[in-house]
Amino acid sequence: MTIQKYLLAALSASGVLTLAACGGGDFIPNPYKFPDKGTPVASTVTIDFNTGIDGWRADVADYTDKDRPTEVAFGWKDLPAPLNGKGYYLAARNNRANDVLTYATRQLEGFVPTTKYALTFEMRYATDAATGCTGAGGSRGDSVYMVAAANYYNINTVERSDGHFRMNVDRGNQAVSGTEGKVLGTQGVAGLDCTGGRWASTTRKSSEAIVVTSDKDGRFWIALGADSGFEGSNAFYLQGAIINIKPL
Repeated sequence: MTIQKYLLAALSASGVLTLAACGGGDFIPNPYKFPDKGTPVASTVTIDFNTGIDGWRADVADYTDKDRPTEVAFGWKDLPAPLNGKGYYLAARNNRANDVLTYATRQLEGFVPTTKYALTFEMRYATDAATGCTGAGGSRGDSVYMVAAANYYNINTVERSDGHFRMNVDRGNQAVSGTEGKVLGTQGVAGLDCTGGRWASTTRKSSEAIVVTSDKDGRFWIALGADSGFEGSNAFYLQGAIINIKPL
C-alpha cells in the first residue's frame, strides 16, 4: 500500500500570546489543502508548531459557569530554556472545576469523501511537570492526561443541557478514553523537579486508533490537548504531532 507523507506547516508568526475568554466561538479556519482526492491510501501527516500556528484554534472545556477557569492563555511562543525553537503555548489558570480540558484544533482536507479512516497519534510537547509528586486533587505530572481527538465536524466547546461546557465529541474524560478521543498518556516526565521550572520535551503515542469518517468534501477535524484532574494551574507547549491515517 502506498504511503503518502504530508507536512502540515503554518508559515505565519501571527499567533502571539493572548488571554482568551472561555467558550466555543464560531471561527472556522481555512484548511490546509492536500493535493490528492483519489483512491483512499494510507498517509502520514506531520505537524510542526515550530513553524507557526496558522489555521489552529485553541479553547478549553469541562467546566460550568460557576467554576470556569478565570484565565486561559494561548499563543505561539519561544520554548523555555534549555529547549530551542517555538511551540503552541496552552495554559489554564485557577482550575476550580478540578477538570479542565485545554486543546488546539484544526481541519484537515484532501481525503476521499465519506470514507472511514483509522487515525493514530504521536504528540510531542514540552512540560515542566514531574512524575511522582503530590498536589491538590492530584499532581500535574500524574493527573493531567495528554489526549487527541478526531471527528468530521468542527471540534468545539458547547454548553450541554446539564450546564457543563464540553467538547462536542466523545472525548471521554481525564484518564478515560471515548470513541472519538483517546488518552495518549500522562503529562509528567520522570527526573524533573516537583517544584517545576525545569522543562523537557517528550512524546506520547496512541495505544488505539480513532475511527473517523470524512465529510462529503473529504475533510475532518483533529484536536490535541491535555485533560487536567489537577486543581491548580497547568501550562504546556505543543511542539508537533505525527498522525498515521489508514483507510478502512
